[in-house]
Amino acid sequence: MFTCRTTYLVFFLAFIFFVIIYLEDVKKSLGSYYTEVEEEEDVLNGQINSSFPIIFYHNAYVDHRSNPPRLRIFSLNGCTDKANFLIVDVFYEGIKTPIKLKMYSDSLEGNCPSTYGPAKPCFYVAHTFFAELTATGGITKVSYKRGVILRMGRREVQLSIKDVDRRYEKGITLCLQPVYYYTQWQNIVLYIEAWRAQGATRFIVFYHSSTQDTRKVLDYYQNLGLLEIRSWPNFGDLPIKAADKYPKIDESAFIFSYFLAMNICVLDIKTSVGSIADFDEIMVPRNGTTLEYALKEMVDTDVGALSFENNYVAMEPSIYSSDFSGVSKPIFFERGGPRKYIFNASVIDLCQVHWVRSFIDQSKKSKNADGALIHLRFNAKDFKEKRVSKPFQFFPSNTSQHIQNMKTTYLKNLNQIRNIFGTSPPEVPLNVIDVINKCVDRIGEKGLCHSTGGLCKADMDKAYDWVYDETKGLFL
Repeated sequence: MFTCRTTYLVFFLAFIFFVIIYLEDVKKSLGSYYTEVEEEEDVLNGQINSSFPIIFYHNAYVDHRSNPPRLRIFSLNGCTDKANFLIVDVFYEGIKTPIKLKMYSDSLEGNCPSTYGPAKPCFYVAHTFFAELTATGGITKVSYKRGVILRMGRREVQLSIKDVDRRYEKGITLCLQPVYYYTQWQNIVLYIEAWRAQGATRFIVFYHSSTQDTRKVLDYYQNLGLLEIRSWPNFGDLPIKAADKYPKIDESAFIFSYFLAMNICVLDIKTSVGSIADFDEIMVPRNGTTLEYALKEMVDTDVGALSFENNYVAMEPSIYSSDFSGVSKPIFFERGGPRKYIFNASVIDLCQVHWVRSFIDQSKKSKNADGALIHLRFNAKDFKEKRVSKPFQFFPSNTSQHIQNMKTTYLKNLNQIRNIFGTSPPEVPLNVIDVINKCVDRIGEKGLCHSTGGLCKADMDKAYDWVYDETKGLFL
């Protein structure tokens, strides 16, 4: 009898063990983004809770470009589905008690997980949550003192409020995706000089890291009031409750989550025209300046964005020798690439890197521009494609004067007191490009997320003494 009971007990325990294993497999089959809801947590069915892997950008935005205004919140998180939502307390001026909103999300890329090869393995994807703002009596002004509070069971996050106004001044704002590691300072000098000649009035640079010389150049232009440096440090860790259950954010977010940065930047534009262009990209029209062309094509028309054909160029001599004389005769190649665009800032909604994803005004459309994206790649001189002649220049006029301006920006002479480097420009450590490229290749071979900020940091720190942004409290 004892032996029989023991046998039954063994079978029973084995059965329980296999049931547990089966349930774990079922949990995994629901996807990598499964979130456990604990019974004691007071949340609604479908509500994002304290166990969910998500961090938020510290600002929420009230977008007055739409009617009624919309509340926008930006996050980096595992994938959600259509049933998932945030509960948000919105504090309106003139109303004592907050009004609760359900806010649903959308992946900024449009897919989660990403369908883009190097980003497919990445666990964390940039999202935006949104909801229309309406309140009793038509009050739509949100309290700046209290902001909004996100309620996720036992986790609460308070965000500050920023307004997105309908009023825009004449000009172009350039949004720079996160600067990290190997940005060459010569590109920045040419970029600022060329885009200002084309009508740009404001530059917003999201900054993670750079060489010391590149940081000096960025600080120089910021001190002149031409450029704003926005901190974009490492993302940090999830809250303790979720941290041990999911990958580290900095090791599973695609290239510093530039989708997040550029869509946040769009809401900070205060000029009539905007663009998202890297430091090696200048968009120019066939005639006149980019601003003049943009206003002609996009004011009082159904055009919301102008898309420029990619043209890779090289220079002889290379600007990385700190000789900018080759700017006067850019060398074009019979080689294409992804397009870039400028847009009407009053109607843009969500941005992709190479095209507009959506407009607030759905009657607006994108149009191919009569111009060129002049794309200066550091290795363009090694391209094997045929060299061709094209009628596009970095500057609409007075190229020789602009070349002299760039030289006096970084070199001291008798008539120039303010400069960056004194009497001799520093060399660019181009060897670090090989270091990060080898790291990216290694990541790709292992099938990992191209998360260069986390997975390549050790390699990059061995190669150079980088200047990192270490600001705290930007991601909550």
